[in-house]
Amino acid sequence: MNDYKKAWEDILQRSDFAWWEWDISTNTVRFNDLKASMLGFDPEDFYSGGYRAFTDLVHPDDHEKTMEAMRLVLSGKTNLYQIDYRIRTAAGNYVWFMDRGIIIKKDDHGQPLKIRGVVVDLGRESQRGTDIDALMSVFYRSGTSAEGKVSFITVCSVCKKIKKKDTDWVDLPSDLSALIGERISHGICPACVKKLYPDLAEQVLGRIKENQ
Repeated sequence: MNDYKKAWEDILQRSDFAWWEWDISTNTVRFNDLKASMLGFDPEDFYSGGYRAFTDLVHPDDHEKTMEAMRLVLSGKTNLYQIDYRIRTAAGNYVWFMDRGIIIKKDDHGQPLKIRGVVVDLGRESQRGTDIDALMSVFYRSGTSAEGKVSFITVCSVCKKIKKKDTDWVDLPSDLSALIGERISHGICPACVKKLYPDLAEQVLGRIKENQ
């Protein structure tokens, strides 16, 4: 692995968001450690299991609707994977997850090749009506520091763009040297918020703006 790729992988692993990326053609799933550790598992438990390594943990009553949500994406009926479901932890209990993903790569015929998404833990009880509070808690948690207000470089955990100013997000530079040694914060840019959470985006972005 070259220095550029290794540095970028290190940055992604430190994300405050549990993210995943599914390569459909090879059935391989990339994810940061938080995606597994938030369930109490060792990330190595999922390295060779593909997509089913995670979906096998979904509650039986939620499994079919979760699969149907992904089938809608794979069939081209929608570009957005969106589903809330219960998933089993290493301790054997179930927690609610809010899972959102978007197609990031298609083949020449328009068929999806890669899907990338983020997961928010909604807790042990059904959180219907409190999705915004759960999502906002993640936004506020990302980028905080016990040292107080410091300067961060913020990376979108979905599209991987970098926050340049309060409202500007730019593509990752070809030279990562500007990021090395800097304090890295993770968030989700407004464009990705609108794609992943179309029903919540207006309220979420409004709250973020109020607290800037």
